[in-house]
Amino acid sequence: MLSIVIVNYNTREPLRRCLESIRQQRGELALEVIVVDNASKDGSAAMVRAEFPEFTLIAPPENTWFTGGNNLGATQATGEFVFILNPDTVITPGALPTLLAYLDAHPQVSAVTCRMEYPEGGVQNTCSRVPSYLDLLLGYTFVGVVLAPLRDRLRRAMWYDDWARDTTRPVAVIPGSCMLIRREWLFGLFDPALKLYFPEDDLCRRILQAGGAIHFVAEALILHEEHASVKQAQRLASRIYFDDLITFTRKHYGSLAAAVLRALIVPTRAAMDWVQRRRGEKDRF
Repeated sequence: MLSIVIVNYNTREPLRRCLESIRQQRGELALEVIVVDNASKDGSAAMVRAEFPEFTLIAPPENTWFTGGNNLGATQATGEFVFILNPDTVITPGALPTLLAYLDAHPQVSAVTCRMEYPEGGVQNTCSRVPSYLDLLLGYTFVGVVLAPLRDRLRRAMWYDDWARDTTRPVAVIPGSCMLIRREWLFGLFDPALKLYFPEDDLCRRILQAGGAIHFVAEALILHEEHASVKQAQRLASRIYFDDLITFTRKHYGSLAAAVLRALIVPTRAAMDWVQRRRGEKDRF
């Protein structure tokens, strides 16, 4: 059985489209669908209860964030495979059977993702290498401005810049918006210390360190609106982003490395806060 876990926060209409696309494929597969609604205020939970009663709804009284919500859902999932999926996605016909068939044919592969495109067209450049400390240092501080050629070269390498996402291949990190994982490789689930950002980098790093393999499957397609939830709370999302960045750095590169990065990102955070305040002021007029 395949268990699909979807964590939702104030994205009722995209969630409705996502669940409808899953419902259309239920006849082909044994599916278990678990929706975790993170205390949405837009009627998402009521919509799921009324329109998709065959799916399981978990509605915690407060926002448990991406990691907490997915951990809640994955803990209750009973399938051999667990599919972590964003609510702002639409599964195209044949995508799920293709991914499951790939895992059946490649027992050495621990987790897969697939090609993702914007609803209006255009391939999303998902998947990357695990970011090194130098990647983080150059990507989020003024050091990257000073060493721009090195920063850009490392960034291109980290994001597989020479690959058009049109072929199936091994990768290091797959997006948290679309992760199909064998249950036995979900050890420890997502790290709850990472609320919203970098949990997939952390989990994929642990899978690789344990000897697992992660692949991108080009033959399956999912449409992805992208960032539907965080659009509604940009300043909060930015704060959480930097907090998660430091947490990820401390976990994998040590406390000293995290302290140095924290000090060096102060100007970056200040600049982003200023831009968002200005944007908010313009939106009011």
